Amino acid sequence: MARRVELDLLEIDGAAQTPKTETAGGGAEAGLSPPASSSPLSRLPAWLRKILSRLPAAPGGRPALLNWKVIAAGLAAAVFLSGAVASFLAVRHQEAERAAAGEQARAVAAVRAVREAEFPGFSIDIKDAGGRYRFLQCDVTIEFHEVVELSEDRKVEIRRAIYLAAKKKGPEWIAGPDSGRRFKNDVREQLRGLLGEGALKDVYVTRYVLI
Repeated sequence: MARRVELDLLEIDGAAQTPKTETAGGGAEAGLSPPASSSPLSRLPAWLRKILSRLPAAPGGRPALLNWKVIAAGLAAAVFLSGAVASFLAVRHQEAERAAAGEQARAVAAVRAVREAEFPGFSIDIKDAGGRYRFLQCDVTIEFHEVVELSEDRKVEIRRAIYLAAKKKGPEWIAGPDSGRRFKNDVREQLRGLLGEGALKDVYVTRYVLI
């Protein structure tokens, strides 16, 4: 009977101590401080791991890492390419400017201020009254009343005027004894219509050969 009472007392004491232990544990948990908020610097490794996890996987199963050396090499290549393109465009622009300046210089040099000009080497085919062709070989010199600017285009126009003078009136005077004088007069009239009445002073036929 005495042993039964002792066991009952032990069970009552154990039951009484259990709430204390739970209360103590709850107090300890209540006494813990809340976790401190992490800073952006501390979250940087997690961000990097997240970015690297989204990269395509290499053949070995590892993520294809883009390290700083690769990025720096890519940036350097882009800067070099941009500089090369800019240099190429600048060189092309300079070449275009030099070409334009050269063309302008040649155009200025082609316009000469002269008082007389020579037009050699004419070879003109003329049909006579009998239908036979004769060839006129001649050199012509033109004298102006004053100094004029004679461009290459103007020289071409003068040569054409001399040629037309022989082709238009040649069949009339080619067989005459004074064909040279008549040729000169026809050239003068043709050039006066081209250059104007006051510009032309005289025309000289320095070589005149009919074949």
